[in-house]
Amino acid sequence: MQSIKIFEQMVPILEKNGKEIVDKVGCVYHFELRKAKGDKPTFVTVDLKNGNGKVSFEKEGKPDCTFVMLDADFGKMAQGKLKPQ
Repeated sequence: MQSIKIFEQMVPILEKNGKEIVDKVGCVYHFELRKAKGDKPTFVTVDLKNGNGKVSFEKEGKPDCTFVMLDADFGKMAQGKLKPQ
């Protein structure tokens, strides 16, 4: 899934600047991503609320927000080609 590559790119950013990001954002996000409708979901948690932040490739903790979307739509959103609303 292309979205996993995007999340993997976030890991070194959080390692370097995580505390600043956590101080500004203060939320835990769950992403429930599928290649196609009806497929088994892949879960990603982005914790921008605790410590230096963290990306984990499973459901972890209680989210402040959950996104349920197709992998391709997440890619478009990350590229600025699809508005998150």
